[in-house]
Amino acid sequence: MRTLIILTLIFGINSCIAQIESEKKLIGKWILIAEADSFDDDIEPLTENDSESESDSKTELKTTLTFNKDKTIFINQMGNKYDATYKLIDSILTIGSREYIIVKIDKEKLIYKVKDHLFDKHYEFKKME
Repeated sequence: MRTLIILTLIFGINSCIAQIESEKKLIGKWILIAEADSFDDDIEPLTENDSESESDSKTELKTTLTFNKDKTIFINQMGNKYDATYKLIDSILTIGSREYIIVKIDKEKLIYKVKDHLFDKHYEFKKME
């Protein structure tokens, strides 16, 4: 019985640490670079200009997500700007009332897909900051 309790505590602590690390990776500004209806075979990159001298008007026409530490998110979707809240539980990212499944997250790349959607649409973001 003690072993079961100790194992439960250890796995619970490890799960919390992994959750915190994923949230830390999420903080910052992300730009949409690709979206696809399926995965790998169907990904078509959006027009991305890697030059640092991009004008603000071109940046305005891209989709960006800015995750803040206070669980708020600023969304700029092709010039349409929104504020919302987000939460991350395990691999489920909730933005406002919409839920997404995080496929991959690291320091430079975020890939998520729409949860409970008819099509398996994936979005790939690149970290800007």
